[in-house]
Amino acid sequence: MTGHPKVSVIVPAYNAEAFVGRTLASLRAQTFTDFEAIVVDDGSTDGTAAVVAEIAAADPRVRLIRQPNGGVAAARNRALAEARGPYVANLDADDLWRPQFLERTLAVLEQAGEGAVFAFARSLWIDEQDRLLPQADIPLPRTIDYRELLTRNPVGNGSAMLMRTAAVREIGGYDAALVREFGPTEDWQLLLQLSWRGSVAAVDEPLVLYRILPQSSSHVLERSARGAMEVIRRCRIQGPRLRRLDYWAARSLTLLWLARRAWRKGRKALALQLAARAYLGNPLWFALRELRAPIVNALLPAPWRRAALPAPSRLGAPAA
Repeated sequence: MTGHPKVSVIVPAYNAEAFVGRTLASLRAQTFTDFEAIVVDDGSTDGTAAVVAEIAAADPRVRLIRQPNGGVAAARNRALAEARGPYVANLDADDLWRPQFLERTLAVLEQAGEGAVFAFARSLWIDEQDRLLPQADIPLPRTIDYRELLTRNPVGNGSAMLMRTAAVREIGGYDAALVREFGPTEDWQLLLQLSWRGSVAAVDEPLVLYRILPQSSSHVLERSARGAMEVIRRCRIQGPRLRRLDYWAARSLTLLWLARRAWRKGRKALALQLAARAYLGNPLWFALRELRAPIVNALLPAPWRRAALPAPSRLGAPAA
């Protein structure tokens, strides 16, 4: 490869032999081709490195780095230190991109100008066999800024973003200590920190396929809740000034989302505990449609629900 690529794609991989080949195939199929792929094998004990090495031998844009296991944030930071492009994207080793992901996100980010720090595309969920999973079709909000990312996070996952490399480095990359101490919420913290520094551009197309595995997340739901609450606490101290009710909304909506995940995984006691925290920790929960809806649907007959659930509230969302 001559010169520097325009985009550096970070692929952290740990025991990802089953998926990393498909992940890199989706990357190599991109319509935008001026990229480098930095795959960091984070101490895998399976055939991950062999799969990547074979692909790298056939495609000089793919580079393999091997290191002792240090966790996903450390692996991403190692690749970030090696990145040569002015734009950087993370692609987890079990996720996929549709062919237009880099082309579309790069176009909207450059069109938005230097004041935009990252762009993202919508995501769909897939299973182990790359089949689409049932999911609600939630449209993107009209305005996406720090408040919206804190309260509702339409980005959703770390594989959905294209970022300015200099901005990510200025923050210090991914917070490995956060993961060790509180749980895997470093993606959310990073995008919030970026949103403090500039605007956000969005591609209203589902160009990211985010893999949901049966064994993933269930055992870390408690840690995810701790990590999310810590990120919100840090944002309240370090981030742009918001109303107190915005932080209440962020805590409640995050806990309710985790409660639903716990319920789907059969962890009903944990789901009820998280839901109780979502309501009891927010004295103005009734002002949020997303929090009113479960109560209304459970208690009121269908004909009365529309009156109790008017158009979605903008409380806690960014001003138009």
